[in-house]
Amino acid sequence: MATSELPPFDPEWLMAEQMTGGRMTLPAEPVEQARARFDALYNNIRPLLPPPTDAVTTTDLEVPISKQKIRIYKPANAAGPLPVGLYIHSGGWYAGSVDHEDFLARNIAENSQMLLYSAEYRLAPENPYPTGLDDVCNAYQYMHETATNHGGDPTKKFIMGGSAGGSLTAAVALKYATNPELKAVGFCTFCLSSCEPSALPEAYKSRYTPELYSDAPMIGNDIMRQAREWYAAPATDPLNSVLLHSDFKYLPPCYIAAPTKDPTHQETLFFYEECKKQGVKAELVEWVGMPHFFWTLPMLQKSQDFMRVWNEKLRAMIASS
Repeated sequence: MATSELPPFDPEWLMAEQMTGGRMTLPAEPVEQARARFDALYNNIRPLLPPPTDAVTTTDLEVPISKQKIRIYKPANAAGPLPVGLYIHSGGWYAGSVDHEDFLARNIAENSQMLLYSAEYRLAPENPYPTGLDDVCNAYQYMHETATNHGGDPTKKFIMGGSAGGSLTAAVALKYATNPELKAVGFCTFCLSSCEPSALPEAYKSRYTPELYSDAPMIGNDIMRQAREWYAAPATDPLNSVLLHSDFKYLPPCYIAAPTKDPTHQETLFFYEECKKQGVKAELVEWVGMPHFFWTLPMLQKSQDFMRVWNEKLRAMIASS
């Protein structure tokens, strides 16, 4: 999709805004207030969610190296060794938790028949880059080492997440892209920050127009800039600005999702384009007229569609692995 102009908001999203009191965009503000506002979003969603079923069992453990919580989701009555996946939560590197996105992880474990590890990681600004990345890398290695203990097959590893979780997903995939034992066989990344704007390669920088997303709900350009400052990653570090990574061509197959009314839209498209340029097997789905991380709102048909497609793409990667 050309990025010189954007399609209008999806009517379903506009209706949801009317029902919930108008458009909400996370502003740039001190970190404690920003976290409280982020938490409030998920607290407002929780009463709308169906209660967890017995289709998935969970176990909470601690990653020995980082001492961070990890929750393991296992489909009930699963037969045979299951593919394993690492789920990385959202939150701009400064907020979020395993508990916030528990309902998404349950959906994936059940519908993709996967042993899924969902990892906590230390948050910025108190724990700037690369602390959070190190934590999820430790969680990924812990998953590899312990999957067989929980009925998983560590030779079929996947990584997934959106927003900050999508950025970390790409970074973890790249970190192990040339490691024969730890390389993932596939990953799913959504709404990611693929490059610090000041470090964008010229071919992308000339097309980068964040002002097009000034009316974006959920997150705006201001909080994105603030989140990057808190994360404090060097602009040209290739595990932060993943478009610059020299091992890009070794990435495994991936599914990429990009809502069009999202400030991360262009960076996500650039990541997909780089995949295609470097021969990575990548599939892109654009969610036209929808904003950042919209699939957390369970009352939307588009949210249900998003999760259905996510699981379809994941099952297809599992089948071909």
